[in-house]
Amino acid sequence: MMDYFIRHFRDVTDHERCETIQAEVWGDPFVVPANMTITLQRHGGVAIGAFEPHPEGERMIGFVVGFLSPTHHIGANRGLSHHSHIAAVLPHKQGMGVGEALKRAQGDAVRAQGLNLITWTYDPLEAKNARLNIGKLGCICRTYIRNAYGDMHDALNAGLPSDRFEVEWWLDREPADGGWRMANGHIRFDIHRPSIQVAIPRNFQALKQADKEAALRCRLEMRERFEQAFAQGYAVTAFALDDDRAVYTLTQLEG
Repeated sequence: MMDYFIRHFRDVTDHERCETIQAEVWGDPFVVPANMTITLQRHGGVAIGAFEPHPEGERMIGFVVGFLSPTHHIGANRGLSHHSHIAAVLPHKQGMGVGEALKRAQGDAVRAQGLNLITWTYDPLEAKNARLNIGKLGCICRTYIRNAYGDMHDALNAGLPSDRFEVEWWLDREPADGGWRMANGHIRFDIHRPSIQVAIPRNFQALKQADKEAALRCRLEMRERFEQAFAQGYAVTAFALDDDRAVYTLTQLEG
């Protein structure tokens, strides 16, 4: 079992460590600079790191950073949400639960601010991210953003439109009718509502490396399918990843 702990950033050094992890995960020039993450934390944002013991004290192995944001979503406390802008775990520490631990710590911090909604974006074709965001944390998605960040040049995103899901993590959700509902009742679904399934590649990065044109066709096909489904009142409500498949379930929301 890996030995690590979670805490809020305490000083400039933590923010500089955050820069270093970004460079290792995405490659230059993808870095949100320390002066920006410091400013966000000082003005209502959340900056949390995962650290492991080290002979020199401690070593950051992952982080999550976000900020306060107005929201149009009905049911958000005081008309505010927390937008989680960037999160990462060092490549050799991925798959060990660190990312989930960071997100749950972020959820606790946002609850302490009196808020009940966290949003963030991710590439809907990245199956491991979908497993965490939809499968484990229980986010939903009903927003598709075409080329959200324009042309990106980092190692993970270069060469394709930066399409993104914007997910909603409702911190006051409650189980009901085999599905879930928000505590205030504004969003709900159950297992009897119409649903559809959409399969994605199990390893989109490998597809990109092997055949960039096939990856682009996949991006555009999935864009069309998700946009059509969201326009018809469906939302992504579940995700399954195993040795044979990577599949989203979309359920039609009530009302």
